[in-house]
Amino acid sequence: MKSLCKSFHYCLGITAVLIGTTIQANEPDVEHRVEDLGYGQALYYYFQQNELAAITQLLVARQGINSQTQIEESELLLADLYYSYGLYRAAGTLFSRLLGKNTSIGFKNRVWFNLARLNYDQGQYELAKELLAKISDDLPAVIESERQYLLTNLYLDDRNYQQAVNASQRISSDSVWHAYADYNLGVSMVENNQFDAGKVLLDKLGEMSVNSNEMAALRDQANLALGFSQLRRSNPQDALTNLSRIRLQGPLSHEALLGAGWAWSRLGNFDNALVPWLELTRVNAIDAATQEALLAIPTAFEQNQDKELAVQYYEAAANQFGLQLETLDQVVGSIRQSELIAALLQNDLIDGGSRFDTIPPPSVATPYLHILMASETFQREVKRYQELLDMRNTLVHWDSNLPTLNLMLVERRNNFEQKLPLLKQSNDFQRLARLRRSRNEFSEKLKNIEKSHDYLSLASVEEKLQLQRLDKIASSLDKLDGRKNTDAQADMHRLLSGLLIWQISTDFAPRYWKSKKQLQELDRALLKSEQRAQSLHRITNLSRSRFSEFEHRMDGQARKIKGLYQRVDKLVKLQEEHINQLAIKGIQQQQTHIAKLRLNSRYSLARLYDSLVSE
Repeated sequence: MKSLCKSFHYCLGITAVLIGTTIQANEPDVEHRVEDLGYGQALYYYFQQNELAAITQLLVARQGINSQTQIEESELLLADLYYSYGLYRAAGTLFSRLLGKNTSIGFKNRVWFNLARLNYDQGQYELAKELLAKISDDLPAVIESERQYLLTNLYLDDRNYQQAVNASQRISSDSVWHAYADYNLGVSMVENNQFDAGKVLLDKLGEMSVNSNEMAALRDQANLALGFSQLRRSNPQDALTNLSRIRLQGPLSHEALLGAGWAWSRLGNFDNALVPWLELTRVNAIDAATQEALLAIPTAFEQNQDKELAVQYYEAAANQFGLQLETLDQVVGSIRQSELIAALLQNDLIDGGSRFDTIPPPSVATPYLHILMASETFQREVKRYQELLDMRNTLVHWDSNLPTLNLMLVERRNNFEQKLPLLKQSNDFQRLARLRRSRNEFSEKLKNIEKSHDYLSLASVEEKLQLQRLDKIASSLDKLDGRKNTDAQADMHRLLSGLLIWQISTDFAPRYWKSKKQLQELDRALLKSEQRAQSLHRITNLSRSRFSEFEHRMDGQARKIKGLYQRVDKLVKLQEEHINQLAIKGIQQQQTHIAKLRLNSRYSLARLYDSLVSE
């Protein structure tokens, strides 16, 4: 059974449940915390009603290198977004996957609720009922109200009115779902032999105080449903009471005026019946209620035995119907020339994606938009068209960003190439090889020193200079030997040489240990330099590889975006054609109806002429 809420979903938006309540913690008063960056960005887009960007962000976050801390919440949000796009299979798969995880009972309750809602929209009522029955009573208040609303509709589908009443009474009285549940209950009851109980509910709705356009529309709908039900039960006075509550500036005013005229007519007050009908003919000639009134007026005159006025109004009605048929032919022609999409754009029923779009010229199809939008099928296709436009605009945005990304890549590559000589200088393996050979020579020399106990090789530079000077002194003393007494100088030379050599020899162990330590430090420094050089070499190669990879990926993405754009653009054109065909079909059905009305008016006119001639 289709509820009012479902049929009015697109134009009133009453089935939209904020994701903030859908994803909150088990306790209603616990604030939902956002800890994951990707999830938070997706929520940001979601609350901006940019659902495509939210889906994109969630899918990108799946591929991210950073670990997600709120995977379950992200998957639940993604499934909910798939659901809003009508991707029921993808949404169902995600919901089922979430149930398979080791999650809390509160989280499973929310998944069961979403699965039930999904199956309800697909007409699988028994499965929806089973899923709702699994939910314990710890859902947030808003979700619990919608759950009871769905149960109410499911019980109504089974004609189980007592269970439906019980479910509706469990909905919070402050919730919008309570009002819609009462409306569905009332309509079902008055149409299924429980008129008195249904009348109580609809009367209550018809007299309720409202603070929103949505509730005002529901109040009008309740009064209209009850008013026409009273007419069918031959209670015209009660019908007038209900119909008089409907706003004259509301969307249901035409139906209310038509019904009021019929109610006065059945009360035998033809003068009062003419008032709303004549008002209708001055308001909107293309409205279905107005067309009915065009025939009701001469019918009322005929019943009131005023045949001359009846003839005049039948002629006026026939002429009016003829003009409307001509206008509808023009409308069909304008739709075939793609003026309907322009009219939708002009009247803000779709968003072209740019504030700077040129406003299209007025179209002859514009006055018929409200008639077309009254069709749920047409609304759904317009919504799909809007989604396709959003996808195409997103692809255009991505494509327009690619040159910027390419420029950034080129700049970074140029900057890398400029720094490459410095990297190569730091990455000089030949110099490191020479240093390694020098180190090995030093190590070999140190081993030989240790083996031969060559303590003089470990003498300091100053000590080696002193030894050289002492050797020169010894050579000079040898030259003076025999010519001059140099015994004192020779003794001093031997003393000094002995002291110096003794000092060097006794200091051999610590000097050798110090040399070994220096060799170890040299090994560590050399190893670090080689590792750094290897790292720089890898980074250099990796950077070059990544630059090439990014260029390849961007080229691939550019081709992919172009291919997707062509596919989506083709789908946009197909959807435009589909919308045009739906509109033409609707207009042609209206033409058929008006043609019948014109035929009726002409038949009645001919009958009256015959009657007047015979008189």
